[in-house]
Amino acid sequence: MKIPPLNSLGRFVVQNRMSSKYQQKLPPTTPLLNDTVSFSASTAYYLKKYNTLPKEIKEVLNPKDAIDMFKDMERIQKGIMEGKKIGQGNHSRVYKNPWLEDYYFLIVHDPKKTTQVVYSRYELGDAVWSDKDQSLQLIKKAG
Repeated sequence: MKIPPLNSLGRFVVQNRMSSKYQQKLPPTTPLLNDTVSFSASTAYYLKKYNTLPKEIKEVLNPKDAIDMFKDMERIQKGIMEGKKIGQGNHSRVYKNPWLEDYYFLIVHDPKKTTQVVYSRYELGDAVWSDKDQSLQLIKKAG
């Protein structure tokens, strides 16, 4: 069998055509009757955190705002975003919380320490919530 030279092969085009008797019929699409719900792992993770907040915070903070608050707290902790710092210590920083008027949040860099000394011109109260590893905490304003 003799093979023609490459330059004489020309162009070949593949067309995707099917005869009507072989075409598959797709089911008709119907519009969604309800809003779609996202079950992404990150949203579920933040909703679990929301469920651990004290009742007094849940009364004033809706879950969507809580998710945004937790995300921004983590971004500030990682240095991706800057927050309004109102106090600091050797191993911690205190930031203003824009979602909750009566609360600040504390980022602890060494959660193994049993005491944290924080210097601030604001009166800080006790911690009312902390993350599992104690590195993020919500502090109620004193007075």
